[in-house]
Amino acid sequence: MGIFKFFKKNKRVSQQNAQGFLNINEAEDTDLWSKAYIAEPQCYEKEGKEKFLNFVITEGVNTILPMYPNELYKSEEENFSDIRLTFVSTTKKGEVIDLPFFHCVPALSNYAVEYREPNVLIRGLNAAEMGLLISGVKQSLKRI
Repeated sequence: MGIFKFFKKNKRVSQQNAQGFLNINEAEDTDLWSKAYIAEPQCYEKEGKEKFLNFVITEGVNTILPMYPNELYKSEEENFSDIRLTFVSTTKKGEVIDLPFFHCVPALSNYAVEYREPNVLIRGLNAAEMGLLISGVKQSLKRI
């Protein structure tokens, strides 16, 4: 079971139907995947020479994220100290927020359209949804 599936709510389909979303047939699902941005990891190095991976989610853009980035990008030559997720707002003058990847997973699972291991398709978030997600993750980080 992928980490995104763990946090997926059981009532997701009924909630979507109650909100007026239509079930998407398989052809449309394939089209969503082909048009989505594939979040490629960027490797950065901290001052202490620790390397970390970063993925980007841009407001309003359907994004394909890996479900297990720590396993998918693991290598013997490089060891990553952290995996980050950067949120970029297009309506708030390009505001950029950087958060720990695995702390964002529970909140992002609410926006998962479909799972195809080892990836998950996250629908494009609007500014309000992105702001709510970011503030929720920041609050959870304060409790740690």
